[in-house]
Amino acid sequence: MRLANKVSLVTGGASGIGEATAKTFAREGSRVVVADKNAAEGVRVVEEIRAAGGMAEFIETDIMEPSSIEAAVQGAIDRFGSLDVLHNNAMTTWFGRIGELTLEQWRRAIDGGLNSYFYASKLAVAVMVKQGGGAIVNTASVSGLAADYGLGAYNAAKAGVVNLTRAFAIDYARAGIRCNAVCPGPIATPPILRAKATRPEIHQKIADAIPMGRFGEAQEIANVVLFLASDEASFVTGAFVVADGGLWSFSGMPSLTGRGPDW
Repeated sequence: MRLANKVSLVTGGASGIGEATAKTFAREGSRVVVADKNAAEGVRVVEEIRAAGGMAEFIETDIMEPSSIEAAVQGAIDRFGSLDVLHNNAMTTWFGRIGELTLEQWRRAIDGGLNSYFYASKLAVAVMVKQGGGAIVNTASVSGLAADYGLGAYNAAKAGVVNLTRAFAIDYARAGIRCNAVCPGPIATPPILRAKATRPEIHQKIADAIPMGRFGEAQEIANVVLFLASDEASFVTGAFVVADGGLWSFSGMPSLTGRGPDW
């Protein structure tokens, strides 16, 4: 088991990538704290982990409230005695052309998409330094490496997460703490699935833009997070791993030969 005897805190663990990661960590031997604003779904995830033989606790957490983040970190320590892995995954954002956002909308996107990652990481490293090490894995995005129409606040926050990852990595490398990021492309999480139901034509256009021709699955991202959190990645820090079906590799130019991705 790759996380045996470890204690992990997963924010946004009640659904999507966070849920898949929490369950994957538990299968790999970690005691897991699922932190999420959605209590009903968070409790469900914990019950499913326990039913499968894992150890987990739920802590209701609002990442927009610093005191709530503090309670989640302290809760992990109180319930399991340490904190070895932090997966920053929960976030908020705001959609719309960047020049049309209000200051309040912009601040909400940055607070929920970047500042919450900083604060949870700050609290975690204080614990990890005393323990002699640990691992932080941030959910960034390919949208933090390039821009998207109508997603300027999200782009800025995720780009900040990528460089925040590097900053924590170099500041704490000699304290035995590694910090890395995963950059997913479009993943079939609940918001994407809801969009598929309401705007199927947009959903299909996104799938068509991905060289693999499909959305990713939450488990496919959780597998990357597991690697980065585990000792298998012992010499990996300050890195971002792109998992996007080839989307970031594509320039967006139409085929000059008339041949596209289909075989």
